[in-house]
Amino acid sequence: MICAPLLSILRRVNMKILNLLNAAVIGTLMSVASFGAQAAPCALTDVSLTINGVVYAPTACADSVSQGGGPLSETNSLSSKLGYGSNGLTYLDKSDDAGTPTGIGGVVFTVSASGGNDGTWSVSWAEAPGTPNLPLYIDFAVALFGGNNGAGYYFEDVLLTSSPTSGSGTYDINFLNNGGQQPKLSHLLLAGRDARECTTCGSTDVPLPGTALLLGLGLGALGFTGARRGRKA
Repeated sequence: MICAPLLSILRRVNMKILNLLNAAVIGTLMSVASFGAQAAPCALTDVSLTINGVVYAPTACADSVSQGGGPLSETNSLSSKLGYGSNGLTYLDKSDDAGTPTGIGGVVFTVSASGGNDGTWSVSWAEAPGTPNLPLYIDFAVALFGGNNGAGYYFEDVLLTSSPTSGSGTYDINFLNNGGQQPKLSHLLLAGRDARECTTCGSTDVPLPGTALLLGLGLGALGFTGARRGRKA
């Protein structure tokens, strides 16, 4: 028979062991949960854009773009993170902005996004007073915001056609919110810089290839030769 004092000691030891085991299990579960929501650095595959059958991919991206303070503050943070200074980009529109911003030069923009941790987005544009005119090339900067955090992506030499006047793409958020989870999209912001008219675009808004010029010269030379032969005959 186990005496009462020894039994009391054994009970206290068992309780301590159980508490240690419970703490170990809880710690393991928390580690597993946090591992499932690890932040990933921005990748050039996070955002895409397709216009008139041409697929554009970012050439650069940046993490920790500051959310909040209004569109101009977010645009300045995006510009700074991408390496263009605090005022290097012009705000064009964002998916939760019901108004129509002034745009850039002679073009205004409208942006929409599906919402969720990943999804689709679209951009449309229209002529406005001023220059440059469509078709034109522009560099786009796209920012994804959610959970008081953000990431930015830079697209170079995007051709905005006269027709169609819209494009669409996909997005995927991989950064974390303050709670350590990947957030849903709060809003998508579009900014731009270096807009210039496409002086080599034809009626289909596709730059005229050098082969077409050579073909035209060749046909002209054949016609000239044929005319000379006709006169000799």
